[in-house]
Amino acid sequence: MKKILFLSVACLLFAGSQSSFAQTEANSQLASSSTIMQDFAQKKTNQVVNILARTNKLEADQQKKIYSIFASAEKKMNGIEAIEDASKKNAKRAKMQDYINSKLKTVLTEQQFKTYLENTIAK
Repeated sequence: MKKILFLSVACLLFAGSQSSFAQTEANSQLASSSTIMQDFAQKKTNQVVNILARTNKLEADQQKKIYSIFASAEKKMNGIEAIEDASKKNAKRAKMQDYINSKLKTVLTEQQFKTYLENTIAK
C-alpha cells in the first residue's frame, strides 16, 4: 500500500513538473518572437545597406529614409505575424513586400533598386 501511494505521488510530481516546463517553453518562444519583431526595422535596413554597400554608394539621407520605411512597416508586420491562417499570412506578407518595394523604389536609384531586387530574390 505504501508503494502504491509513493508511486502515485511520484507520478503526480512528474506530471506537474512536465506541465510547468511546457508553459515555460511556450512563454519563452513568445518572448523571443516579439524580440525578433522589435529589431525588424534595424535588421532590414542593415540588410539593404549591406547589399548596396558592396556595389552602389548609399547616401546617409537614403539610409534614413530606408529605416523609416521599415520602421513604419514594423507594426504591420507584427499584425501579419499574428494571423493564424498560413495562406492569409503568406498573402499579406507578399502584399507587404510589394508595398515595401514600391517605397524603396522611390528612395533608391534605378541601379540600386535593381541590385536590391537581385539580391533579395536570390535569398
